[in-house]
Amino acid sequence: MQGMQTMNEEYLRYWGLNQHPFLLAPDGSMMCVTGQYFECFERLKYAIATNKGGVLVASEDAGLGKTTILLKLIDEMKAEYGANFRYALVDHPTLTADQMIGQITGLITGEMPAQDKLTNLTTLKNALVATKMEGGRNIIVIDEGQMLCEARSVLQELRVLINLTHNNEYLHTFILSGQKALWDTLQEMPEFWQRLPVRYYFTPLRFEETRELIRYRLNKAGLDVAREIFAEDAIEIIHKYSKGLPRTIIAVSDLALLNGYNDKTRKIGFKEVSKALNSMSGRGESLPYVVADRREAPKEQSTKAGSETAGPAAPNRTPAAPLDYIAHNAKQRLLERSTGQYFRPVIITLVILLFLFLGAAGYHFVSAPKQPQQTVIIKEVEKSEAPKKEPPVENPQAQNPGETAEGQAAVQSPSDARGEKDVISAFRDEIKKKNESAGNRLAVVNAEAANIRSAPGIESPRILTIVRGEILPILDEQKDGTGMKWYKVSLYGNRTGWIASIVASATNR
Repeated sequence: MQGMQTMNEEYLRYWGLNQHPFLLAPDGSMMCVTGQYFECFERLKYAIATNKGGVLVASEDAGLGKTTILLKLIDEMKAEYGANFRYALVDHPTLTADQMIGQITGLITGEMPAQDKLTNLTTLKNALVATKMEGGRNIIVIDEGQMLCEARSVLQELRVLINLTHNNEYLHTFILSGQKALWDTLQEMPEFWQRLPVRYYFTPLRFEETRELIRYRLNKAGLDVAREIFAEDAIEIIHKYSKGLPRTIIAVSDLALLNGYNDKTRKIGFKEVSKALNSMSGRGESLPYVVADRREAPKEQSTKAGSETAGPAAPNRTPAAPLDYIAHNAKQRLLERSTGQYFRPVIITLVILLFLFLGAAGYHFVSAPKQPQQTVIIKEVEKSEAPKKEPPVENPQAQNPGETAEGQAAVQSPSDARGEKDVISAFRDEIKKKNESAGNRLAVVNAEAANIRSAPGIESPRILTIVRGEILPILDEQKDGTGMKWYKVSLYGNRTGWIASIVASATNR
Protein backbone atom coordinates (compact mmCIF):
# COMPACT_ATOMS: atom_id res chain seq x y z
CA MET A 1 0.00 0.00 0.00
CA GLN A 2 2.84 2.36 0.92
CA GLY A 3 4.62 1.50 -2.35
CA MET A 4 1.54 2.37 -4.42
CA GLN A 5 1.19 5.69 -2.60
CA THR A 6 4.84 6.51 -3.27
CA MET A 7 4.51 5.65 -6.98
CA ASN A 8 1.38 7.80 -7.22
CA GLU A 9 3.23 10.78 -5.72
CA GLU A 10 6.21 10.28 -8.04
CA TYR A 11 3.88 10.02 -11.06
CA LEU A 12 2.17 13.32 -10.24
CA ARG A 13 5.46 15.04 -9.40
CA TYR A 14 7.03 13.87 -12.66
CA TRP A 15 4.34 15.60 -14.73
CA GLY A 16 4.04 18.61 -12.40
CA LEU A 17 0.47 17.82 -11.33
CA ASN A 18 -1.43 18.12 -8.05
CA GLN A 19 -4.03 15.46 -8.82
CA HIS A 20 -4.91 12.89 -11.48
CA PRO A 21 -6.31 14.67 -14.57
CA PHE A 22 -7.94 11.69 -16.30
CA LEU A 23 -9.99 9.72 -13.79
CA LEU A 24 -13.05 8.06 -15.37
CA ALA A 25 -15.43 8.64 -12.44
CA PRO A 26 -17.78 11.59 -13.20
CA ASP A 27 -16.43 14.72 -11.53
CA GLY A 28 -18.23 18.03 -11.94
CA SER A 29 -15.16 20.03 -10.87
CA MET A 30 -13.19 18.68 -13.88
CA MET A 31 -15.97 19.48 -16.38
CA CYS A 32 -14.81 21.59 -19.31
CA VAL A 33 -17.89 23.80 -19.75
CA THR A 34 -17.39 25.17 -23.26
CA GLY A 35 -19.19 24.80 -26.59
CA GLN A 36 -22.23 22.56 -26.36
CA TYR A 37 -21.65 21.96 -22.64
CA PHE A 38 -21.82 25.71 -21.93
CA GLU A 39 -25.07 25.88 -23.90
CA CYS A 40 -26.60 22.90 -22.05
CA PHE A 41 -25.49 24.18 -18.64
CA GLU A 42 -27.03 27.57 -19.40
CA ARG A 43 -30.36 25.94 -20.30
CA LEU A 44 -30.38 23.80 -17.15
CA LYS A 45 -29.88 26.86 -14.94
CA TYR A 46 -32.53 28.75 -16.93
CA ALA A 47 -35.06 25.92 -16.42
CA ILE A 48 -34.47 25.95 -12.64
CA ALA A 49 -34.51 29.76 -12.33
CA THR A 50 -37.74 30.16 -14.31
CA ASN A 51 -39.50 27.08 -12.89
CA LYS A 52 -40.04 25.44 -16.29
CA GLY A 53 -40.91 22.06 -14.77
CA GLY A 54 -39.35 19.48 -17.13
CA VAL A 55 -35.97 19.12 -18.85
CA LEU A 56 -34.67 16.44 -21.25
CA VAL A 57 -30.93 15.87 -21.77
CA ALA A 58 -29.94 13.21 -24.32
CA SER A 59 -26.82 12.20 -26.24
CA GLU A 60 -25.92 10.43 -29.46
CA ASP A 61 -23.73 7.86 -27.66
CA ALA A 62 -22.71 6.81 -24.16
CA GLY A 63 -19.80 8.66 -22.57
CA LEU A 64 -20.57 12.17 -23.83
CA GLY A 65 -20.66 13.76 -20.35
CA LYS A 66 -24.36 13.87 -19.37
CA THR A 67 -23.80 12.61 -15.81
CA THR A 68 -20.80 14.90 -15.28
CA ILE A 69 -22.71 18.05 -16.24
CA LEU A 70 -25.62 17.03 -13.96
CA LEU A 71 -23.21 16.62 -11.04
CA LYS A 72 -21.74 20.05 -11.80
CA LEU A 73 -25.26 21.52 -11.80
CA ILE A 74 -25.99 19.97 -8.38
CA ASP A 75 -22.72 21.35 -6.98
CA GLU A 76 -23.56 24.86 -8.21
CA MET A 77 -27.08 24.71 -6.75
CA LYS A 78 -25.65 23.60 -3.39
CA ALA A 79 -23.27 26.53 -3.40
CA GLU A 80 -26.04 29.00 -4.31
CA TYR A 81 -28.92 27.82 -2.07
CA GLY A 82 -27.15 25.91 0.72
CA ALA A 83 -29.59 24.17 3.07
CA ASN A 84 -32.55 25.42 1.01
CA PHE A 85 -31.65 23.11 -1.85
CA ARG A 86 -32.97 19.53 -2.03
CA TYR A 87 -32.36 17.05 -4.80
CA ALA A 88 -32.85 13.42 -5.74
CA LEU A 89 -30.46 11.74 -8.21
CA VAL A 90 -31.61 8.30 -9.36
CA ASP A 91 -28.80 6.79 -11.46
CA HIS A 92 -30.11 3.21 -11.65
CA PRO A 93 -33.77 3.55 -12.70
CA THR A 94 -34.61 -0.14 -13.27
CA LEU A 95 -37.31 0.02 -10.57
CA THR A 96 -41.06 -0.40 -10.40
CA ALA A 97 -43.22 2.70 -10.26
CA ASP A 98 -43.77 2.32 -6.48
CA GLN A 99 -40.05 1.75 -5.85
CA MET A 100 -39.20 4.82 -7.92
CA ILE A 101 -41.53 7.06 -5.87
CA GLY A 102 -40.18 5.57 -2.65
CA GLN A 103 -36.54 6.17 -3.61
CA ILE A 104 -37.19 9.78 -4.70
CA THR A 105 -39.05 10.45 -1.42
CA GLY A 106 -36.18 9.03 0.63
CA LEU A 107 -33.54 11.07 -1.23
CA ILE A 108 -35.52 14.34 -0.91
CA THR A 109 -36.44 13.95 2.77
CA GLY A 110 -33.32 12.09 3.93
CA GLU A 111 -35.55 9.57 5.72
CA MET A 112 -36.51 5.95 5.14
CA PRO A 113 -39.50 5.86 2.74
CA ALA A 114 -42.76 4.12 3.72
CA GLN A 115 -44.09 0.96 2.10
CA ASP A 116 -47.26 2.73 0.95
CA LYS A 117 -47.11 4.75 -2.26
CA LEU A 118 -49.75 7.29 -1.17
CA THR A 119 -47.87 7.99 2.06
CA ASN A 120 -44.65 8.56 0.14
CA LEU A 121 -46.33 10.96 -2.29
CA THR A 122 -47.80 12.98 0.59
CA THR A 123 -44.45 13.11 2.42
CA LEU A 124 -42.65 14.09 -0.80
CA LYS A 125 -45.05 16.94 -1.60
CA ASN A 126 -44.86 18.34 1.96
CA ALA A 127 -41.05 18.37 1.79
CA LEU A 128 -41.04 20.09 -1.60
CA VAL A 129 -43.54 22.71 -0.41
CA ALA A 130 -41.44 23.44 2.70
CA THR A 131 -38.32 24.10 0.60
CA LYS A 132 -40.30 26.21 -1.86
CA MET A 133 -41.75 28.38 0.92
CA GLU A 134 -38.22 29.06 2.22
CA GLY A 135 -37.15 30.41 -1.18
CA GLY A 136 -35.14 27.31 -2.07
CA ARG A 137 -35.08 24.99 -5.06
CA ASN A 138 -35.90 21.29 -5.59
CA ILE A 139 -34.69 19.16 -8.49
CA ILE A 140 -35.36 15.50 -9.30
CA VAL A 141 -32.87 13.89 -11.71
CA ILE A 142 -33.34 10.52 -13.42
CA ASP A 143 -30.11 9.45 -15.12
CA GLU A 144 -29.61 6.55 -17.58
CA GLY A 145 -33.21 7.03 -18.67
CA GLN A 146 -32.75 4.85 -21.78
CA MET A 147 -33.20 1.88 -19.40
CA LEU A 148 -36.87 2.93 -19.05
CA CYS A 149 -37.73 2.76 -22.76
CA GLU A 150 -39.58 -0.52 -22.26
CA ALA A 151 -40.99 0.46 -18.85
CA ARG A 152 -43.79 2.76 -20.04
CA SER A 153 -45.64 2.46 -16.71
CA VAL A 154 -42.65 3.96 -14.86
CA LEU A 155 -42.38 6.75 -17.45
CA GLN A 156 -46.05 7.55 -17.00
CA GLU A 157 -45.54 7.73 -13.22
CA LEU A 158 -42.67 10.17 -13.72
CA ARG A 159 -44.80 12.24 -16.11
CA VAL A 160 -47.47 12.62 -13.43
CA LEU A 161 -44.76 13.43 -10.86
CA ILE A 162 -43.92 16.60 -12.82
CA ASN A 163 -47.43 17.90 -12.08
CA LEU A 164 -46.77 18.37 -8.34
CA THR A 165 -47.62 22.06 -7.95
CA HIS A 166 -48.34 24.63 -5.22
CA ASN A 167 -49.90 28.07 -5.76
CA ASN A 168 -49.90 27.45 -9.52
CA GLU A 169 -46.12 26.82 -9.58
CA TYR A 170 -44.13 23.64 -10.10
CA LEU A 171 -42.62 22.38 -6.85
CA HIS A 172 -39.50 21.00 -8.50
CA THR A 173 -37.54 20.88 -11.76
CA PHE A 174 -37.61 17.38 -13.23
CA ILE A 175 -34.55 16.42 -15.32
CA LEU A 176 -34.60 13.22 -17.39
CA SER A 177 -31.25 12.18 -18.91
CA GLY A 178 -30.38 9.33 -21.27
CA GLN A 179 -29.12 8.21 -24.65
CA LYS A 180 -30.69 8.55 -28.11
CA ALA A 181 -33.16 5.70 -27.52
CA LEU A 182 -34.81 7.74 -24.74
CA TRP A 183 -35.18 10.75 -27.04
CA ASP A 184 -36.89 8.59 -29.66
CA THR A 185 -39.17 6.89 -27.11
CA LEU A 186 -40.39 10.15 -25.60
CA GLN A 187 -41.23 11.54 -29.04
CA GLU A 188 -43.68 8.64 -29.30
CA MET A 189 -45.29 9.83 -26.03
CA PRO A 190 -46.54 13.36 -26.80
CA GLU A 191 -48.17 13.67 -23.37
CA PHE A 192 -44.70 13.35 -21.81
CA TRP A 193 -42.70 15.11 -24.57
CA GLN A 194 -44.80 18.26 -24.17
CA ARG A 195 -43.98 18.40 -20.45
CA LEU A 196 -40.25 18.69 -21.22
CA PRO A 197 -40.06 22.17 -22.79
CA VAL A 198 -36.30 22.55 -22.23
CA ARG A 199 -34.27 19.99 -24.21
CA TYR A 200 -30.65 19.48 -25.22
CA TYR A 201 -28.95 16.85 -27.41
CA PHE A 202 -25.20 16.10 -27.14
CA THR A 203 -23.12 15.09 -30.17
CA PRO A 204 -19.50 13.79 -30.31
CA LEU A 205 -16.70 16.32 -29.96
CA ARG A 206 -14.86 17.92 -32.85
CA PHE A 207 -11.05 17.76 -32.97
CA GLU A 208 -10.65 21.25 -31.52
CA GLU A 209 -12.95 20.32 -28.61
CA THR A 210 -10.94 17.14 -27.96
CA ARG A 211 -7.75 19.19 -27.73
CA GLU A 212 -9.42 21.71 -25.42
CA LEU A 213 -10.75 18.93 -23.14
CA ILE A 214 -7.28 17.39 -22.70
CA ARG A 215 -5.60 20.74 -22.02
CA TYR A 216 -8.34 21.88 -19.62
CA ARG A 217 -8.11 18.73 -17.47
CA LEU A 218 -4.31 18.94 -17.32
CA ASN A 219 -4.39 22.60 -16.31
CA LYS A 220 -7.15 21.89 -13.76
CA ALA A 221 -4.92 19.17 -12.28
CA GLY A 222 -2.12 21.68 -11.74
CA LEU A 223 -0.11 21.72 -14.99
CA ASP A 224 1.52 25.03 -15.89
CA VAL A 225 -0.61 26.64 -18.63
CA ALA A 226 2.55 27.50 -20.57
CA ARG A 227 3.54 23.83 -20.85
CA GLU A 228 2.27 21.41 -23.50
CA ILE A 229 2.44 17.69 -22.62
CA PHE A 230 0.50 16.19 -25.55
CA ALA A 231 1.86 16.69 -29.07
CA GLU A 232 -0.59 17.69 -31.79
CA ASP A 233 -0.32 14.38 -33.66
CA ALA A 234 -0.96 12.48 -30.40
CA ILE A 235 -4.19 14.43 -29.85
CA GLU A 236 -5.22 13.74 -33.45
CA ILE A 237 -4.75 9.97 -32.98
CA ILE A 238 -6.70 10.05 -29.70
CA HIS A 239 -9.55 11.89 -31.40
CA LYS A 240 -9.64 9.42 -34.30
CA TYR A 241 -9.73 6.42 -31.99
CA SER A 242 -12.29 7.88 -29.55
CA LYS A 243 -14.64 9.15 -32.31
CA GLY A 244 -15.11 12.29 -30.18
CA LEU A 245 -16.40 10.51 -27.03
CA PRO A 246 -15.02 12.24 -23.88
CA ARG A 247 -14.96 9.03 -21.81
CA THR A 248 -12.72 7.27 -24.35
CA ILE A 249 -10.58 10.40 -24.75
CA ILE A 250 -9.98 10.46 -20.99
CA ALA A 251 -9.17 6.72 -20.82
CA VAL A 252 -6.63 6.83 -23.69
CA SER A 253 -5.02 10.04 -22.38
CA ASP A 254 -4.61 8.47 -18.94
CA LEU A 255 -2.83 5.38 -20.33
CA ALA A 256 -0.65 7.50 -22.61
CA LEU A 257 0.39 9.64 -19.65
CA LEU A 258 1.31 6.51 -17.69
CA ASN A 259 3.35 5.18 -20.64
CA GLY A 260 5.19 8.49 -20.82
CA TYR A 261 6.03 8.28 -17.12
CA ASN A 262 7.31 4.70 -17.45
CA ASP A 263 9.45 5.62 -20.49
CA LYS A 264 10.60 8.85 -18.80
CA THR A 265 9.65 10.98 -21.80
CA ARG A 266 8.85 14.68 -21.44
CA LYS A 267 6.08 14.84 -24.05
CA ILE A 268 3.33 12.45 -25.13
CA GLY A 269 3.62 11.59 -28.80
CA PHE A 270 2.91 8.85 -31.32
CA LYS A 271 4.73 6.10 -29.40
CA GLU A 272 2.97 6.59 -26.05
CA VAL A 273 -0.53 6.89 -27.55
CA SER A 274 0.11 3.92 -29.85
CA LYS A 275 1.02 1.69 -26.90
CA ALA A 276 -2.08 2.86 -25.03
CA LEU A 277 -4.39 2.02 -27.95
CA ASN A 278 -2.93 -1.45 -28.40
CA SER A 279 -3.19 -2.10 -24.69
CA MET A 280 -6.87 -1.09 -24.69
CA SER A 281 -7.52 -3.23 -27.78
CA GLY A 282 -6.03 -6.34 -26.18
CA ARG A 283 -2.97 -6.43 -28.45
CA GLY A 284 -0.41 -5.87 -25.71
CA GLU A 285 1.84 -2.84 -25.59
CA SER A 286 3.73 -3.49 -28.85
CA LEU A 287 3.70 -0.76 -31.47
CA PRO A 288 1.04 -0.96 -34.21
CA TYR A 289 3.46 -1.47 -37.07
CA VAL A 290 4.71 -4.66 -35.37
CA VAL A 291 1.26 -6.25 -35.21
CA ALA A 292 -0.11 -4.80 -38.46
CA ASP A 293 -1.44 -7.24 -41.04
CA ARG A 294 1.44 -7.66 -43.50
CA ARG A 295 -0.71 -9.57 -45.93
CA GLU A 296 -2.73 -6.41 -46.61
CA ALA A 297 -2.19 -4.98 -50.09
CA PRO A 298 -0.84 -1.41 -50.36
CA LYS A 299 -3.95 -0.34 -52.25
CA GLU A 300 -6.20 -1.59 -49.45
CA GLN A 301 -4.05 0.24 -46.90
CA SER A 302 -4.44 3.54 -48.70
CA THR A 303 -8.21 2.97 -48.96
CA LYS A 304 -8.53 2.35 -45.22
CA ALA A 305 -6.36 5.33 -44.36
CA GLY A 306 -8.50 7.54 -46.59
CA SER A 307 -11.76 6.31 -45.07
CA GLU A 308 -10.55 7.36 -41.65
CA THR A 309 -10.57 11.02 -42.64
CA ALA A 310 -13.50 10.98 -45.05
CA GLY A 311 -16.36 11.50 -42.61
CA PRO A 312 -18.41 10.07 -39.72
CA ALA A 313 -17.61 6.52 -38.72
CA ALA A 314 -20.04 3.69 -39.47
CA PRO A 315 -22.06 2.52 -36.44
CA ASN A 316 -20.58 -0.98 -36.44
CA ARG A 317 -16.92 0.01 -36.96
CA THR A 318 -14.51 -1.77 -34.64
CA PRO A 319 -11.49 -0.16 -32.91
CA ALA A 320 -9.22 -1.88 -35.48
CA ALA A 321 -9.72 0.93 -38.01
CA PRO A 322 -7.90 3.59 -35.95
CA LEU A 323 -5.07 1.12 -35.38
CA ASP A 324 -4.73 0.60 -39.15
CA TYR A 325 -4.62 4.37 -39.51
CA ILE A 326 -1.84 4.55 -36.90
CA ALA A 327 0.03 1.63 -38.49
CA HIS A 328 -0.03 3.41 -41.85
CA ASN A 329 1.51 6.54 -40.30
CA ALA A 330 4.00 4.44 -38.35
CA LYS A 331 5.30 2.84 -41.54
CA GLN A 332 5.72 6.27 -43.07
CA ARG A 333 7.69 7.42 -40.04
CA LEU A 334 9.98 4.35 -40.25
CA LEU A 335 10.53 4.99 -43.95
CA GLU A 336 11.45 8.62 -43.24
CA ARG A 337 13.86 7.58 -40.51
CA SER A 338 15.57 4.93 -42.65
CA THR A 339 15.82 7.34 -45.57
CA GLY A 340 17.38 9.90 -43.25
CA GLN A 341 20.07 7.41 -42.18
CA TYR A 342 21.19 6.89 -45.80
CA PHE A 343 21.11 10.51 -46.93
CA ARG A 344 22.43 12.23 -43.79
CA PRO A 345 26.16 11.81 -44.72
CA VAL A 346 25.46 13.06 -48.24
CA ILE A 347 23.63 16.13 -46.91
CA ILE A 348 26.47 16.93 -44.46
CA THR A 349 29.03 16.73 -47.28
CA LEU A 350 26.95 19.04 -49.48
CA VAL A 351 26.62 21.57 -46.66
CA ILE A 352 30.41 21.62 -46.14
CA LEU A 353 31.00 22.15 -49.86
CA LEU A 354 28.44 24.95 -49.86
CA PHE A 355 30.23 26.74 -47.02
CA LEU A 356 33.57 26.38 -48.86
CA PHE A 357 32.05 27.82 -52.02
CA LEU A 358 30.50 30.76 -50.14
CA GLY A 359 33.84 31.44 -48.43
CA ALA A 360 35.69 31.48 -51.74
CA ALA A 361 33.06 33.73 -53.30
CA GLY A 362 33.25 36.11 -50.35
CA TYR A 363 37.03 36.31 -50.57
CA HIS A 364 36.84 37.03 -54.30
CA PHE A 365 34.22 39.73 -53.70
CA VAL A 366 36.33 41.48 -51.04
CA SER A 367 39.59 41.32 -52.95
CA ALA A 368 38.13 42.30 -56.35
CA PRO A 369 38.37 45.94 -57.54
CA LYS A 370 35.38 47.96 -56.46
CA GLN A 371 32.97 48.97 -59.20
CA PRO A 372 30.96 52.17 -59.17
CA GLN A 373 28.00 51.70 -56.94
CA GLN A 374 24.59 51.83 -58.43
CA THR A 375 21.67 53.05 -56.40
CA VAL A 376 18.57 50.93 -56.71
CA ILE A 377 15.29 52.35 -55.46
CA ILE A 378 12.77 49.76 -54.42
CA LYS A 379 9.20 50.97 -54.33
CA GLU A 380 7.13 49.51 -51.52
CA VAL A 381 3.87 48.08 -52.78
CA GLU A 382 0.93 48.03 -50.44
CA LYS A 383 -0.41 44.61 -49.73
CA SER A 384 -4.04 44.17 -50.58
CA GLU A 385 -6.17 43.55 -47.58
CA ALA A 386 -7.48 40.01 -47.24
CA PRO A 387 -11.23 39.72 -47.83
CA LYS A 388 -13.18 39.75 -44.62
CA LYS A 389 -15.02 36.62 -43.63
CA GLU A 390 -17.95 36.38 -41.31
CA PRO A 391 -17.28 34.35 -38.14
CA PRO A 392 -18.73 30.84 -38.35
CA VAL A 393 -22.05 30.34 -36.62
CA GLU A 394 -21.83 27.42 -34.25
CA ASN A 395 -25.18 25.96 -33.24
CA PRO A 396 -25.04 22.47 -31.72
CA GLN A 397 -28.85 22.29 -31.74
CA ALA A 398 -28.98 22.65 -35.52
CA GLN A 399 -27.44 19.24 -35.97
CA ASN A 400 -29.68 16.34 -36.71
CA PRO A 401 -29.89 14.19 -33.54
CA GLY A 402 -29.14 11.13 -35.63
CA GLU A 403 -25.87 12.52 -36.95
CA THR A 404 -22.45 12.66 -35.32
CA ALA A 405 -19.97 15.56 -35.37
CA GLU A 406 -16.89 13.48 -36.09
CA GLY A 407 -17.06 14.36 -39.76
CA GLN A 408 -16.44 17.96 -38.79
CA ALA A 409 -13.21 17.14 -36.93
CA ALA A 410 -10.16 18.26 -38.91
CA VAL A 411 -6.75 19.72 -38.21
CA GLN A 412 -6.70 23.45 -38.88
CA SER A 413 -4.10 24.42 -41.50
CA PRO A 414 -1.83 27.46 -41.03
CA SER A 415 -3.70 29.32 -43.80
CA ASP A 416 -7.03 28.64 -42.03
CA ALA A 417 -5.53 29.90 -38.78
CA ARG A 418 -4.35 33.11 -40.46
CA GLY A 419 -7.78 33.51 -42.07
CA GLU A 420 -9.49 33.09 -38.71
CA LYS A 421 -7.23 35.73 -37.13
CA ASP A 422 -8.01 38.09 -40.03
CA VAL A 423 -11.76 37.57 -39.47
CA ILE A 424 -11.48 38.21 -35.74
CA SER A 425 -9.31 41.29 -36.32
CA ALA A 426 -11.73 42.63 -38.93
CA PHE A 427 -14.69 42.00 -36.61
CA ARG A 428 -13.06 43.89 -33.74
CA ASP A 429 -11.98 46.78 -36.02
CA GLU A 430 -15.52 47.13 -37.32
CA ILE A 431 -17.02 47.04 -33.82
CA LYS A 432 -14.47 49.65 -32.72
CA LYS A 433 -15.52 51.95 -35.57
CA LYS A 434 -19.17 51.47 -34.68
CA ASN A 435 -18.40 52.27 -31.02
CA GLU A 436 -16.83 55.55 -32.11
CA SER A 437 -19.83 56.51 -34.25
CA ALA A 438 -22.56 55.01 -32.04
CA GLY A 439 -24.65 56.70 -29.37
CA ASN A 440 -23.78 57.00 -25.71
CA ARG A 441 -24.79 53.47 -24.59
CA LEU A 442 -22.48 50.47 -24.83
CA ALA A 443 -22.79 46.85 -23.65
CA VAL A 444 -19.70 45.46 -21.88
CA VAL A 445 -19.44 41.65 -21.53
CA ASN A 446 -18.75 40.75 -17.88
CA ALA A 447 -18.97 36.93 -18.12
CA GLU A 448 -16.31 34.46 -19.26
CA ALA A 449 -18.44 33.65 -22.31
CA ALA A 450 -21.67 35.20 -23.52
CA ASN A 451 -24.08 34.14 -26.26
CA ILE A 452 -25.46 36.58 -28.84
CA ARG A 453 -28.97 35.44 -29.86
CA SER A 454 -31.24 36.30 -32.78
CA ALA A 455 -34.08 37.53 -30.52
CA PRO A 456 -34.55 38.42 -26.84
CA GLY A 457 -35.00 35.10 -25.01
CA ILE A 458 -32.81 32.26 -23.79
CA GLU A 459 -34.45 29.81 -26.21
CA SER A 460 -33.75 31.94 -29.30
CA PRO A 461 -31.12 30.60 -31.73
CA ARG A 462 -27.53 31.54 -30.90
CA ILE A 463 -25.64 33.68 -33.45
CA LEU A 464 -22.17 33.57 -31.88
CA THR A 465 -20.32 33.49 -28.55
CA ILE A 466 -18.06 36.32 -27.35
CA VAL A 467 -15.75 36.61 -24.36
CA ARG A 468 -15.25 38.91 -21.37
CA GLY A 469 -14.30 42.50 -22.15
CA GLU A 470 -15.94 42.81 -25.58
CA ILE A 471 -17.79 46.15 -26.08
CA LEU A 472 -20.80 46.38 -28.39
CA PRO A 473 -22.99 49.42 -29.32
CA ILE A 474 -26.52 49.21 -27.88
CA LEU A 475 -29.30 49.92 -30.38
CA ASP A 476 -32.34 49.00 -28.26
CA GLU A 477 -33.39 47.09 -25.14
CA GLN A 478 -36.35 44.85 -24.34
CA LYS A 479 -37.57 42.42 -21.67
CA ASP A 480 -38.53 38.81 -22.36
CA GLY A 481 -41.42 36.83 -20.88
CA THR A 482 -39.50 36.19 -17.64
CA GLY A 483 -38.72 39.85 -17.03
CA MET A 484 -35.06 39.56 -18.01
CA LYS A 485 -33.65 42.61 -19.81
CA TRP A 486 -31.98 42.11 -23.23
CA TYR A 487 -29.87 44.60 -25.22
CA LYS A 488 -30.00 44.80 -29.00
CA VAL A 489 -26.39 45.24 -30.16
CA SER A 490 -24.69 45.95 -33.47
CA LEU A 491 -22.47 43.18 -34.88
CA TYR A 492 -20.25 42.83 -37.95
CA GLY A 493 -21.63 44.04 -41.30
CA ASN A 494 -25.29 45.02 -40.98
CA ARG A 495 -26.12 42.23 -38.53
CA THR A 496 -27.61 42.75 -35.11
CA GLY A 497 -28.22 40.46 -32.14
CA TRP A 498 -29.48 40.38 -28.56
CA ILE A 499 -27.43 39.84 -25.38
CA ALA A 500 -28.83 39.22 -21.89
CA SER A 501 -28.24 41.73 -19.11
CA ILE A 502 -27.00 38.96 -16.79
CA VAL A 503 -23.85 38.56 -18.91
CA ALA A 504 -23.40 42.17 -20.06
CA SER A 505 -23.76 45.54 -18.40
CA ALA A 506 -24.86 48.78 -20.04
CA THR A 507 -22.64 51.81 -19.64
CA ASN A 508 -22.45 55.34 -20.94
CA ARG A 509 -19.45 56.79 -22.71
